[in-house]
Amino acid sequence: MIDDEIGEDLARAKQALESAERNLNENDILTAANRTFVACENIVYVILKSKFGSSSISRIKILTRLKEINPSAKETYDQSYDLRVQADYGRESKVLPLTKDNLSTTFNKVKEIIHEASRLVDKQNKI
Repeated sequence: MIDDEIGEDLARAKQALESAERNLNENDILTAANRTFVACENIVYVILKSKFGSSSISRIKILTRLKEINPSAKETYDQSYDLRVQADYGRESKVLPLTKDNLSTTFNKVKEIIHEASRLVDKQNKI
């Protein structure tokens, strides 16, 4: 059952990443920021479920657990969340200002985390 959840989360992460890339290429920064966060959030669920068998619903607990096992993913999660909050709610930046360059950098980090997690899931499925 957990493997099915991980597969679904991984598929959602990849789908959101494709959408984010499309929006970024079309200069739709607001939607791209939202989709980048959705991709990051779903891949974080994959990481946490792979390590702990479940993921937390609380953002604070997610950050705490993620910091323990993958500090760079935690940093990217923080950045993508901050960009999304700016895009969706017009809030002021706490981590990174919402610019195309910052979003592109965060997008690429999320993309790499998705590739790493995909390799991990494939490896675990072969065992």
